[in-house]
Amino acid sequence: MIRFAKRARKIVYGYDALADARGLKVLAVSDTASDNLKDKMQGLAKKRGLPLIRATALEDTVGGNCKALGVTDVGMAREMVRTAKDSDNTEVTYIG
Repeated sequence: MIRFAKRARKIVYGYDALADARGLKVLAVSDTASDNLKDKMQGLAKKRGLPLIRATALEDTVGGNCKALGVTDVGMAREMVRTAKDSDNTEVTYIG
């Protein structure tokens, strides 16, 4: 689903861009991200009342050195959360 969101240009990359972004529906952080970034993403999810997905190898799915992202499309976000719940190697945290 991330690849579809990327192609549709419905993804915001990086913590700084996420902190300023409007219309986010779900956040995702890579399991390879630093503890500091994971804490920041958890705080952002709590502040905005968004689900936070902790994904294995997010970089492989998105490409490049992507440690954090957000999705702005509600349908794609809903499907990402559903898929993450069904996956054994992904954790979804609901905060807020």
